[in-house]
Amino acid sequence: MATQAKAMPKIPKFKNKHALEAKQRRYGYLFCLPFIIGAVFFVLYPLVLSVLYSFSDVMVENQRGLVMRNWGFQNYNEIFNIDTSFRENILTSLKDMAINVPVVVIFAFFMASVLNTKFLGRGFARSIMFLPVIISTGVVISLSSGDLAASLMSSGDRFATADSGDAIQVTETFQNMLLQMGLGQGFTDFIISAVGRISEITNLSAVSIVIFIAGLQSISSSIYEAAYIEGATKWEVFWKISLPMISPLILLSIVYTVVDSFTSDSNKVIYQIHQQILGGVNDVSSAMAVIYSLIILAILGVVFLVLSKIVFYQD
Repeated sequence: MATQAKAMPKIPKFKNKHALEAKQRRYGYLFCLPFIIGAVFFVLYPLVLSVLYSFSDVMVENQRGLVMRNWGFQNYNEIFNIDTSFRENILTSLKDMAINVPVVVIFAFFMASVLNTKFLGRGFARSIMFLPVIISTGVVISLSSGDLAASLMSSGDRFATADSGDAIQVTETFQNMLLQMGLGQGFTDFIISAVGRISEITNLSAVSIVIFIAGLQSISSSIYEAAYIEGATKWEVFWKISLPMISPLILLSIVYTVVDSFTSDSNKVIYQIHQQILGGVNDVSSAMAVIYSLIILAILGVVFLVLSKIVFYQD
């Protein structure tokens, strides 16, 4: 016994607990150093420049290069009082976000619940649901912008235009049916808008589906077994176990969907900012970007304040 005790490797002992915590903290900063450097040079520095541009009149001179002249709030006055298109695009983006977020979260959670069950071809079905993320990458989009893809898309537009009358008739029939059911004009308009952008909803739901699947798989099966032994129904298990334990991921999905909806390439505000930059009006585009960023941060702050009170965190 004494020989075995001597042969055991010695475990280093830290006399001071604070010294161990300080060492772990240093290693943590060391591993985060590449991200910190990238955030300073590629996020913080451009952000400060954008704010300075928004309060300046930016000009390019041959000898002096980029010149900024103090412009006050004139850029902000232009985008709010002179050019009304920015305000209209902001309202459109808010409306699209209000439709996208609840539909995406509900659809993603439903699909994740289905894909979390055991059935033949489950792996293939999961791959299909995540396929929109791969298709929407920059490489695929750049390939789809070629002459062949453009001709195919234009021919598709002609067919879509030819069938637009039938589509409008079907939409009106569906809308009248919902109104006759007594669902109300507001809810009916919401359903019609959601159905009309089913392709966009599917693309936005791919990442949230993966998040929800990971959350559902992290719940121990013993919890469900204990609930069923106690006589709980599947409906009670969903509301008392699944939904509360996955609520932090619901908050994460909502935040991701809000940001994704506001920063999508199809967003009219993003398109308008890009057009201003390509047109050489950097100061006006910077003012638009600053206002747009503040609106996004304000909405995310409201989301955190409202949902953080009902989110359940398991200790």
